Amino acid sequence: MNHHLVCMTNLVRLGRTSLHHSIHSFRVVLPRCASTITERRFIPSRLDEIECVEEYRPGGFHPIVLGDLFAHGRYRVIHKLGFGGSSTIWLARDQQRSGGLVTFKALRADVSSKPLDEIPELVVPKSLQIAFPDSDGDFQTIEDHFIVRGPNGTHLILISPLAGPSVLAMSDSPGRVSGSRRLRGDLARKVAKETAKAIYRMHSAGWVHGDLTTSNILFRVSEAVRRWSDAEVYAHLGLPETEEVRTHGGQPRGIHVPPELVGPVENSKFVHASHLQESVMISDFGQSYVTVSPRRDYQPGTVLNYLPPETRFEGRTGLAADVWALGCAIFEIRAGCPLFDSFFGSDTDILVQTVETLGRLPDPWWGSFEERTLWFEEDGEPKSVEAQERADVLLEASKSSIGEKLRSIGTQDDPPYSDEGPMVEKSRVRLDEEEVELLGDLLHKILRYRPEERIGMREVVEHPWFTL
Repeated sequence: MNHHLVCMTNLVRLGRTSLHHSIHSFRVVLPRCASTITERRFIPSRLDEIECVEEYRPGGFHPIVLGDLFAHGRYRVIHKLGFGGSSTIWLARDQQRSGGLVTFKALRADVSSKPLDEIPELVVPKSLQIAFPDSDGDFQTIEDHFIVRGPNGTHLILISPLAGPSVLAMSDSPGRVSGSRRLRGDLARKVAKETAKAIYRMHSAGWVHGDLTTSNILFRVSEAVRRWSDAEVYAHLGLPETEEVRTHGGQPRGIHVPPELVGPVENSKFVHASHLQESVMISDFGQSYVTVSPRRDYQPGTVLNYLPPETRFEGRTGLAADVWALGCAIFEIRAGCPLFDSFFGSDTDILVQTVETLGRLPDPWWGSFEERTLWFEEDGEPKSVEAQERADVLLEASKSSIGEKLRSIGTQDDPPYSDEGPMVEKSRVRLDEEEVELLGDLLHKILRYRPEERIGMREVVEHPWFTL
């Protein structure tokens, strides 16, 4: 952790531009606990990318340990893939039907309490399968589902074909001091095109995704990977790292919590030419809804740096919100780092970056951004450095643009310590001016503040940048 803090200190001294292009490499992911949890019974885990142990409680996660059997012994858990706000995700083996590896997603009890036909994680993939039987894997499908009853309640389990790491995970940069690892240029355009086509299909079928980010764009694994034996899984992906769950004061854990937490597979283990296909699928439909009739209790769960202004200021959602999120995702797919970085977890910081890049917000949103006077004049131009220093802001705002950010791709890279494989772009490779102009044109048309001014998904899919 000290190394990360030293890096962060140095990056802050470099200024906001360098920080936004470099900070992604040093993201320290901490367990996310619900704000409603006031009493902390357990000592936080030292494992990386681990769920909050406090969420193992009635209504929360189902306690799972390696080797657990489900569905009368059909599925056996052999490794951990990750977690989300509504589930833990495991690598399991289908011991009856195929003997192959599958993705095993255990939903929280409070999410599973709804009727099955109201749970979007189950309904949306099945609906898309019916609508697009020839989609060739645009979406992560559901092969099986069943109910498990445990100490924390009743949980819906979803079984899907095994998928690889997300685009976000592929941009992790182990061993690099600055910059980001990003996909090879032609592969980035292919991934962005497949993502755009999938969202276009969702919209044409009457669905809004609601949570499109690079963490929900997954690479497909090769067929050989799905047939790995347990020994091959551990040889290629490493043995699971575990840690005993401990309480403050040494009190008993109780029945709601697993005896140990399990660290997920390191994403770098998947980055091998024979493990992944150069193709992606869209996943995680927990925030999806029917376009014509969103749920009355719908609360957008979009991460801050993908949140469109109409949702941020007015709570409005819809197809255009997906378009904005797609624009943020396309930039990140090509750059390997976010367009607007949420490292500090601050809504205000995201707004500052947005105004820096896209200019003054339209009224009345501009007036709702009350902290704007610390950084900006009324016309949206950044205040002088001296004025911002007097305001004692952590990071000063400076004028930027989409074109400037595209031209800076590759300028912050340090060489990797080892071969990163054929899917990753070599360090210091920059975009040529033709691509800057084309991609800049696409992003400018997508990232319009007012949703009615954004281009639609058909225009996105047909844009010439994808076939550069």
